[in-house]
Amino acid sequence: MALDREDTLKKAEKLLRQGRLDAAIAEYLRVVEDQPRDWNTANTLGDLYVRANQPEKAVAQYARIADHFFRDGFYPKAAALYKKILKIAPDDEQSKLHLGDLSAKQGLLVDAKAYFQGVATRRRARGDQRGADEIVVRLGAVDPADIGARHAAARILADSGDHKAAAARFRELYVDLAEKARDADALTALREAVRLNPGDVEGRAILARAALAAGDVEAARGHLDRDSAGEDPSLLMALADIELRGGAFDRARELLPKLLALSPGLRHDIVELGWGLSESSVEAAFLCIDAAINASAAAKQFDEAASILQEFVTRQSGHIPALVKLVEVCVDGGLEATMYDAQAQLADAYLSAGLGADARVIAEDLVAREPWEAAHIDRFRRALVMLRVSEPDSVIAERLSGEAPFMATDRFLDPSAIPAPPDIAAVIDVRQPQPPSRQSPPGGAGRSPSTSKRGSVEIDLTSALGDMETSGPSTAPPAGPANLEDVFKGLRKVAERSEGGDQSAQHMTLARTYLEMGMLEEATSSLKTAARSIRQRFEAASLLGRIYREHGDLPRAIEWLGRAAEAAAPGPDEGRALLYDLGLALEEAGETARALAVCLELLADAGEYRDVAERADRLARVQTGG
Repeated sequence: MALDREDTLKKAEKLLRQGRLDAAIAEYLRVVEDQPRDWNTANTLGDLYVRANQPEKAVAQYARIADHFFRDGFYPKAAALYKKILKIAPDDEQSKLHLGDLSAKQGLLVDAKAYFQGVATRRRARGDQRGADEIVVRLGAVDPADIGARHAAARILADSGDHKAAAARFRELYVDLAEKARDADALTALREAVRLNPGDVEGRAILARAALAAGDVEAARGHLDRDSAGEDPSLLMALADIELRGGAFDRARELLPKLLALSPGLRHDIVELGWGLSESSVEAAFLCIDAAINASAAAKQFDEAASILQEFVTRQSGHIPALVKLVEVCVDGGLEATMYDAQAQLADAYLSAGLGADARVIAEDLVAREPWEAAHIDRFRRALVMLRVSEPDSVIAERLSGEAPFMATDRFLDPSAIPAPPDIAAVIDVRQPQPPSRQSPPGGAGRSPSTSKRGSVEIDLTSALGDMETSGPSTAPPAGPANLEDVFKGLRKVAERSEGGDQSAQHMTLARTYLEMGMLEEATSSLKTAARSIRQRFEAASLLGRIYREHGDLPRAIEWLGRAAEAAAPGPDEGRALLYDLGLALEEAGETARALAVCLELLADAGEYRDVAERADRLARVQTGG
């Protein structure tokens, strides 16, 4: 039979008026059990339990009602009931915890902290450290401005083994502290977050960047790897530095090209890194230089690439990989003069390293191209001695006299640009290239005449050398060592005739024609060929230098004007004008010391020549900082 609520409540009220408290409680309890959501009746029942000195039953009724109001969002009503409970049971932790949460939700942060701290204190007092720690964690979520409480909560989580939650708390601390410009505290929090969660790639990148900004490479090392560096050029640069200093050359070799592909402008930074590493590790330094050179060459900046390599081999004399690279760059970039010098250095490096076979190949190439250069002959002889070739002087003499094959390759000369005049037709034989015979044994019996191949043009050294003037009738070379000095004299005469004849003059004429037609590239090629001639060198080199200066290529302008200055000028006026132009180019390139030296030389030779005195005075002030 259904309970009649109104009748039951009237009966309970009569019982109360009669002072029969227990009987009234029983009637109210019947209503509450029949209708659990009758909150007013439940509250009255709780009050009756208090009057009946049954606090535990009162707390249970109040708590049930308060929890309902808390869940439904009636926070003030819920708070009133929890406070009602605390009046009955001051140590009721659940009520305090609920009041702490309600106060926090209502923005009453001081009250919230007081409730939570009260619970924590009571738990510590009874030895419940774990329970107290739980409250510390809750306190850390109450007030965002309470950095101490938040840090303590994160630390408790970390110590309890909940690294994921702790890392999240420290990460939030980092964000808030960074916004408040508390950079040092922010980074401390982030370090803890990253320590607890190493997979935080972004966090590690931030820490690495901050360490690098502070100049602490060691600290950056602990946070940087390929993942944390991402696509950030500064972090990749730092990672490359770290890998190189740590000897991880394979990783650095893979990283540097990727870095340059991402940011080509870092070439100079990588070169500077190489210079910084050169004293501690030549291998690490060359890895940087090689990567930068490859990038420069890919951008067709061969002059820059060659200059960097030249500086490297100046710092690291005889470094074979760098010299090999320099020759390669020169060939690709058409830097003829630089390549010849690099070949000479490479031959010397091979000799110093005991690599006789490699040295011989290059030395033969140098001798075949410039047989009148004694230094090339010396390199050739040293290579033969190193290879234990018997009677090396006889081998050299046979090569030079044409008795044995002797091939030299010139990668720069275009045979189609050479008009062969009739009087040297026997010397220059345009035909299909023959295979090189560098390693042929001395004697060369039954071999074809010795030739010097220029591109696809082969210069028959046998014919050229056979054309040398001799004091008597032509005879076969002696069986023993030849008189090298006599051979050299003959070679010099052939070279002088070759350089001073129609061929070089025709190249000069051809160059002028190209210039008049505006064909600058063709003119430059012809001028470089003409500049090989002793008689044409001054005019061709000076014209090349002025062309390069006019087009803003100061390094090449200085190179060719310098070559012209080393040659004999046709007259004093031409020589002075050349020096004047060289001085201008040096000053424009910022080489004030060299420019001042040229001006002083002109002053000493010609006195008040143009504005040289004023230029010298200005350059001197620049040098002294005046």
